[in-house]
Amino acid sequence: MAARKKSNSSVIILAVVIVVLVGGFFLYKSGVFGGKGKEKITVYSIFQEEEARKILDKFKEETGIDYDILRLPSGEAVSRVQNEMLNPQADFLMGGPADSHEVLRKAGALEAYASSNASDVPDNMKDKDGFWTGFYLNPIAIGVNEERWKEKYGSDPYPETFKDLLDPKFKGEIGMSDPATSGTAYTAFASLAQVWGEQEMLDYMRQLLPNLKERPKSGIEPIQKAAKGEYTIGVTFLGDQLKIKNQGNPIHSIVPEAAGYEIGALSIVKGGPNEKAAKKLMDFMLTNTPGEIYTQSAYAVSTKPSVPIPPGGIDIKSTKYNQDYDLWKAADQRKDLQDALKSLR
Repeated sequence: MAARKKSNSSVIILAVVIVVLVGGFFLYKSGVFGGKGKEKITVYSIFQEEEARKILDKFKEETGIDYDILRLPSGEAVSRVQNEMLNPQADFLMGGPADSHEVLRKAGALEAYASSNASDVPDNMKDKDGFWTGFYLNPIAIGVNEERWKEKYGSDPYPETFKDLLDPKFKGEIGMSDPATSGTAYTAFASLAQVWGEQEMLDYMRQLLPNLKERPKSGIEPIQKAAKGEYTIGVTFLGDQLKIKNQGNPIHSIVPEAAGYEIGALSIVKGGPNEKAAKKLMDFMLTNTPGEIYTQSAYAVSTKPSVPIPPGGIDIKSTKYNQDYDLWKAADQRKDLQDALKSLR
């Protein structure tokens, strides 16, 4: 009899232990016992990784949500999100031209979310249904390494227009990223197509090719290499040039007429592993702190009027950038223009 009672007691104790362990596991997963610190979001970043990590570290500090980050050029990010639509791997797409996000919206790859923190972002800088929201503005610019210029061209005037870059003296002295993979170069050529017409833009590109030293995948790379003296001119977004200039490099920037501009956007990937955290990140991104972190590091201009232009930055309203650039049209034309540009290789 005593043995039976002892056996029954053992069974009861074992059952209690199992219940406690199972219950504890689910409480942990729900966040009661430290689960908050284990929550994680996956971000595909078109921002340079340095800027993205500064912002995401602050997000983690404020929310306890950890992150994984993969830095991609905008063209690769668009392709990756589209290819993963049946099994999304990312939660959030950070940065890159809004026309890239518009392509994903049309493909059904994005989740609509109109954050209340986007109320002061102008209507022409966000999707009306909340599929993407503009975070910063950045026009295309011609960046010149002043020291290499003096060595090669003396006191000649700097190029002021895109067509000035066709001068044969610039053969092998210009770097510009590949419009098939880089949102930077695509923005430049899409804007020229809107101003000049597609055929004139393609004729221009055909004439420009002999002067290009290289066409790397990443939009920032041409000005990085120009700063190192590998060639004289890099065509990139203005913010990239200002960032490198403020690091002590002899870079002079010109924003020519017909220069398109990037509205760097934010969006939530539809069906991502952690939609709740993605919405929290969107809310956070549209407060002043991330805007200030980004503009002070990347020298872009925030879409939020409450975020000031950083020291060393430029008010783009003082430049000749193409204020009529239509990013929705650029998104519609993206595949056709990219295919046409690829045929010129």
